[in-house]
Amino acid sequence: MNLFLRNLICVLESNFHYISEMFFKNGNSNYIYQDGMRIFRTDGISFEAAKSIDSLLHLGLNGNGTLVKSSRSRTVVNVLLPQKNSEDKKIFIKKYTVKNRFKGFLNLFAPSKAWREMYLIRKLIDSEIPTTKPLLVAEKRYNLMLKESYLITEEVPNSQNFHSFIKQNFLQKEKKEPLLKLAKFVSWIHDKGFFHSDLSLKNILVHSNNGEDKSLLIMDIDNAIFTKGKISIRNRAKNLIQLSRFMNNENSFTEEDRKFFVHNYCLISNSLPVEKILKKIEMVKLYLKLKDYYRKTKKVFLSKSNS
Repeated sequence: MNLFLRNLICVLESNFHYISEMFFKNGNSNYIYQDGMRIFRTDGISFEAAKSIDSLLHLGLNGNGTLVKSSRSRTVVNVLLPQKNSEDKKIFIKKYTVKNRFKGFLNLFAPSKAWREMYLIRKLIDSEIPTTKPLLVAEKRYNLMLKESYLITEEVPNSQNFHSFIKQNFLQKEKKEPLLKLAKFVSWIHDKGFFHSDLSLKNILVHSNNGEDKSLLIMDIDNAIFTKGKISIRNRAKNLIQLSRFMNNENSFTEEDRKFFVHNYCLISNSLPVEKILKKIEMVKLYLKLKDYYRKTKKVFLSKSNS
């Protein structure tokens, strides 16, 4: 099954669950309408905290939170969530803003990006793939048109992204052990049917369980697809190229490090011939080069046309 069909099935499944939650609540307290927002909460956050969503978002997004990422349509902040009967915990608030009216129209009845990410996170948890813990999704709509959506997840304690982990602990050391662990992890999630369309070492977390015991988690999965069965060789190659290109752009990794990672991934995924996947990697590399060349040529052509 090609990537388009897998993505379509994933979106349809997400839509079905969204509509089920919205129209067949049956008194379920996990669905709340508060402060002009439609809220879906998990058991990880109390009903009272979910009802005070407006003050929680104001707390995080108006100066009290630590900015993690920011772009035209997405903002991520880290903030402390007060708890009544237990120790306060750190959370991430991810805000999506719909800038395009056409996209707002498409989201009249379809779920937001925040909802789809929570849906994917819950699917990963059900499949025992380590990821962040979702707390709630909130959608702000005007006349049914989606304007903003929010995803709140719990921070994973004692963790950092894989790139920071390498820079902090292995910059001048042999990196074979963590790269072998990375190759095993990426191969394992691929075998589970997980494909991240924008995979990098910054959305793979290293979590310290007990002392030296390190486990890996996947995060930022709003651009991911998760279906039953192993993903295709082409999509495996795409993820390997994304990770290799990320390593290539960072001084923390050598050419030998990149080759070691890719080669061991191929060996671990023993259902795939090494030569075949390496050939796919080269094909995708060529495709990406042609795509970049086309974009640059188009940009130059448009600038000359406008002048």
